[in-house]
Amino acid sequence: MPIRGLVFDLFGTLVTRGDGWRAYRELIFRAPPWQWSRLRRAALTRPNPTIGEFRDELGIRRGPPSEHFERLVAEGLAAVELYPDSITTLERARAQGMKLALLSNLAAPYRAPVFEFGLDRHFDALVFSCEVGMAKPDAAIFAHVAARLELAVDELVMIGDSRHDDVRGAESAGMHALHLAEAQSGLTG
Repeated sequence: MPIRGLVFDLFGTLVTRGDGWRAYRELIFRAPPWQWSRLRRAALTRPNPTIGEFRDELGIRRGPPSEHFERLVAEGLAAVELYPDSITTLERARAQGMKLALLSNLAAPYRAPVFEFGLDRHFDALVFSCEVGMAKPDAAIFAHVAARLELAVDELVMIGDSRHDDVRGAESAGMHALHLAEAQSGLTG
């Protein structure tokens, strides 16, 4: 089938990473090590609007107060920047008739750059793991984004910086994938 749509990751693909995940990592590491993987997945797939609410829901009481983690989230988000070629790339893809989706594994506070940078206006579908309760590399989230675009999975190309989540996840779901090397800055860097 011909390629009719593009699916973009957010952090490390359209915007810089900042240091935002540091807050969740620091919070999760306050729990016993055998819970880290489960808590990371929970951070990515629960709709908690703040890290403080996430902390309260999980009952993590060790360490600094919630305000400390909220500050780390804010500092991390303040450091995020839009790659210079992101908007141009999306506009070119749209001009070529492509349907566009954003598919990102993220905790709820990290949706902010999508709207602050005006990226939302360029997509036909926004799929955030924290809103749909599933995360890359699960095949179900790739099927979900395809359904949102009303395209078959094999008509899409996933573009992202994670070999595991973006590339292998997409390919295992039957979607094409393009890996952006870590040394690249944005889409054409």
